[in-house]
Amino acid sequence: MRKMIYFVTIIILIFIIIIFLYIENNLLTTTNISLNIKKDLGSFNNYKIVHLSDLHNKSFGKNQINITKKIKEMNPDLIFFTGDLIDSRRNGIKNGIKLLEECSNIAPTYYITGNHEERAEKFIPLYSELNKLNIVLLEDNKTIISKDKYNLNILGLRDRTIQKGKKEIMNTLENMNIDDKNINILLAHRPNMIDSYNKYPIDIVFSGHAHGGQIRIPIIGGLYGPDQGKFPKYDSGFFSVANTKLVVSRGLGNSIFPQRLFNHPEIILVKLINIK
Repeated sequence: MRKMIYFVTIIILIFIIIIFLYIENNLLTTTNISLNIKKDLGSFNNYKIVHLSDLHNKSFGKNQINITKKIKEMNPDLIFFTGDLIDSRRNGIKNGIKLLEECSNIAPTYYITGNHEERAEKFIPLYSELNKLNIVLLEDNKTIISKDKYNLNILGLRDRTIQKGKKEIMNTLENMNIDDKNINILLAHRPNMIDSYNKYPIDIVFSGHAHGGQIRIPIIGGLYGPDQGKFPKYDSGFFSVANTKLVVSRGLGNSIFPQRLFNHPEIILVKLINIK
């Protein structure tokens, strides 16, 4: 009888652990951030932006319904995806392509590459599929949204450029002719290069890459971030660095290490506000 009780207890504990680990990897959470931009936003005041990153080809239900339903309920004006749509260590682009396709049906969608796209470029048909979608693929260039004489500049750095280092980043941004009078937003996969990005009049940088530290310790934060090492400084959330605001997504999927802990997949909703 005692052995039976032990056996049942162990089975129950294993079942609880499996459920816990599944929830940690799959329960989508939403983070709301209001950013006070010290410029006249005009028609862009209260503009809502959904920020997604680091899917690594993960699925959230059939045809990504679980995540796209949440995004649709947010009623965003724009959607940004800041790299690692796929995972270079695993085959498959279907889930990533489907997410961007569904996003583009909700709001104008802007996308930049991460290190996994760059690593896998030579042997997967990702770019040919991306070009079929109604999204804006930013590769070291910018696009301008104009409303009632106000301009919102959306700039994107290809991750290949960021990997080349500070000099290449600054040369690329220099060539974009960033006008301080406009509202300037940069999509750049790696948050650790913020000290290069903020040399230019960029109001907000949207990044990912850090996966929230993958495993998070309450109060302390993330354990490890790519390019940042142990206890990364820019792991998750909002940071103000000089005159530039940095928004770092915890991401949606996993890469080398398959399990998140105390670090649920994240959708960020940013609202631009103008408090005088």
